[in-house]
Amino acid sequence: MKLFLLFLLFSFALLSSSFSKILNIENKIQIEVPASHKFIKYDNEEVKNSIEEFIQDYEGMEIDLYLVGPKKYVDLEKAILDGEDPMDNEYVRSIMNKLKRKNFKDEVRAGKWMVSEAKKIMKKEKIDFITYALVSNQSWIKISAEEGDELGDMINDLQVMDNQELKEATKEIRKEITKLSGNNKSIPINESMTINLSKFNIAKNENDELFLKSNGKLIMILGAIKLDIMLNVFIAEHKSKTYAFISACYVDCSKFNSKFNNMIKPVFSTIKKTVKTKTTNTSNNDFIEQLEQLNSLFKSGVLTKEEFEKAKKKILN
Repeated sequence: MKLFLLFLLFSFALLSSSFSKILNIENKIQIEVPASHKFIKYDNEEVKNSIEEFIQDYEGMEIDLYLVGPKKYVDLEKAILDGEDPMDNEYVRSIMNKLKRKNFKDEVRAGKWMVSEAKKIMKKEKIDFITYALVSNQSWIKISAEEGDELGDMINDLQVMDNQELKEATKEIRKEITKLSGNNKSIPINESMTINLSKFNIAKNENDELFLKSNGKLIMILGAIKLDIMLNVFIAEHKSKTYAFISACYVDCSKFNSKFNNMIKPVFSTIKKTVKTKTTNTSNNDFIEQLEQLNSLFKSGVLTKEEFEKAKKKILN
């Protein structure tokens, strides 16, 4: 029964507005989300210890983990992290009270009813997705590439490829990570959890930095109950930092992929803006240098006034 209660807590993200906003996460990253969304940073000891255990082999690396989602859900999870009783939440309490009145004779029927009831509320309240956002202080790709192990060798190979070569390499990587299932689709995590890949793409952005973008479905088996959770994943490098987004959707997921793509647009925009600014600055520097050289030639007498004016007009145009 605790598993079903956890499912409820993980699922109640109540959304009431379809308007979007740019959410600035501690000046580290910007994403586009529905207006009702907010974020919290995981700073409790349990999460910190898990992160430290994960990065213990990467010297000097620090990771900040955030939860982004509808305000009511984020506030609920924050309250639980702070030690409050989840039964104080009106939606959890409502379902649990109904469950008592139903008086099911076995946990399987009770569990199926709870999942069904939760999804009804989620649909009624127009729930959208929740996202886990990760930001590291260093480039995970760079550190991994320096390790000299199998993963490092693979990353070094990927870094020198162009996008056409990466497209072919992605096919081979997909075969490798799905070889246990043999269907080029499924990645078994454990006996009760499997990821079914839909799209899986490794490429380079305009700044010649690697990124991974994937979507699919997480299938969880809890006893006799099966849960299908839609997933989107995006991992990118920018300015020697690593950014990762993992989003999950439970109901009304027909537009989930487009919502996720809209969410990460500002990340791509920042990268493109950086590249454009560099190009513009370079062009401006070349422009000024040409005018200075032209002026020098005119003053030294190499160019006549007429030749100078004609050449200057050509540069200005």
